[in-house]
Amino acid sequence: MEDNAELESFRRQWREEVTRRSRPKTSTPPAPTPTAPPLSRLPPTRHEASHRNEVEEEGPPLASFDPDELAQQVGELSVEPAAEDFSRREAVEPTSALEHFERAVEKEAEGNLGDSLSHYRKAYRLDSAVDKSFRNKHYSHVWKRPNQPTPAPAATAQPQPAAVETVPTHELIASFANIPIPQAEPLIENTPPPPCPIAAVPSDVIVEILRHVALDDPSTFGRMALVCKRLAYHFAYEQHIWKRVCQDSKFGFGGMHYDFACDLLGLPIYTLGPRYTPFPKDKPVEIPQPLSSWSQVFQTLPRVRFTGVYISTVNYTRPGATAAYSNVSWNSPIHIVTYYRYLRFYPDGSVVSLLTSTEPVDVVPYISKENVMAARTPGNRKHQRNASDQGQSLSGATEPVPAVAMAALKHGLRGRWHLACLVDTPEPSDLAWKPESGSGEKPLLSDQRDILIETEGVDSRYVHTMHLSLRSPTIPKAAQASPAPPNPPKNTKLVWKGFWSYNRMTDDWGEFGLRNDRAYVFRRVRGWGLE
Repeated sequence: MEDNAELESFRRQWREEVTRRSRPKTSTPPAPTPTAPPLSRLPPTRHEASHRNEVEEEGPPLASFDPDELAQQVGELSVEPAAEDFSRREAVEPTSALEHFERAVEKEAEGNLGDSLSHYRKAYRLDSAVDKSFRNKHYSHVWKRPNQPTPAPAATAQPQPAAVETVPTHELIASFANIPIPQAEPLIENTPPPPCPIAAVPSDVIVEILRHVALDDPSTFGRMALVCKRLAYHFAYEQHIWKRVCQDSKFGFGGMHYDFACDLLGLPIYTLGPRYTPFPKDKPVEIPQPLSSWSQVFQTLPRVRFTGVYISTVNYTRPGATAAYSNVSWNSPIHIVTYYRYLRFYPDGSVVSLLTSTEPVDVVPYISKENVMAARTPGNRKHQRNASDQGQSLSGATEPVPAVAMAALKHGLRGRWHLACLVDTPEPSDLAWKPESGSGEKPLLSDQRDILIETEGVDSRYVHTMHLSLRSPTIPKAAQASPAPPNPPKNTKLVWKGFWSYNRMTDDWGEFGLRNDRAYVFRRVRGWGLE
């Protein structure tokens, strides 16, 4: 009897389930589109990439910097390298072992490990000691010679030179205040030197000129400090110029977004109140501790660059198939797979994300929101670049986008971005992920350098969420041993903290693995952001 009761209960439940599924639906909810309201919550768990120790981590966070160390860097700002044009030049095939080795190093720096390995093999086949020749040619001033036996002391004692007193950097620059701007050397010996009109310009006029240069392009302002000692003094001690640059929206923090300012399609989100900015122009602002100057604020605090593209080069190996006529596996081929991730940020809060195997030289000059939409339009292969947005070519004229770039841009995704707030707000943002009580984990945007990106998915049902963090590049050991080690710009890398996919229909989160992915590195592009 008990078995019959259980069987009847199962039959009744089964009939109810069939009846419920067979009922016609009264209304079908519309399919979600990328223009839907912002996500109500962020990923339910933290990504395993947030616990990954990046090999290229530069050191402690900003809050633990030593004030004495920062005080020694007053007025210092790294001059960015010249903007790259990403134009393909006709390359001459290397012939000697050293040329193959140099080409291999160049390909390895670009992330193309397949071609790099091929050139390394050709170089060592031609010369087994080619690495020594390369080291002697490019790093002869860095590598130290073996210790030589100390010579015997001379019979007569030689006079020792007087010890040179070391002057701190900020005191040395301060001594340049009253030095006049020097004239150029004469072109021909024993002839008058060429005129130097700026040498007679008053200091207040020079400062006004430098202010306009700094607002137009801070990197150009930094290069002007290398002209003479007088301009180096103004570069370091005219802090009102740096304050104006920090408050500006073109390169400074006035153009940073600390909450989403647009939707996934780039349409602005209007709010009644003013948007948060760390250094407003209409209110008195102070330099955040432990920094001591506005030049350090501009150099140190996290900010997104709009004058170039962030590139992540990904390499991984996979085994190839063994030939059908071979029974051994020791000679199976190994393939090196290379692909690239690109991110281009816009001042309006939008972003373009691209995942492709196309090399940067073929696609970077054409990455834009307009070209992505044109590539998605069927039959549109003659889309012209917008000169005001993309910048002109090397010849100064606009040209159609190549087919290889249009094929790659078809997979471009539009999105939006925002940084974590620089100060603790009284009411935490709804976008910050709040773990369950007792978990002991920090919120998702727990660092001032964190950045959150939302982009379109492969389908309108999905939204991709990227959690990245700004970092500074490290100096290679070979460069550290040089007499004047370089000081690279800060906050030019984006390291991975997490990558998820959100299904709007089912309200499910999926986690992307980032085992092979590497950090994004900023590369400035000629003409971008300088219109």
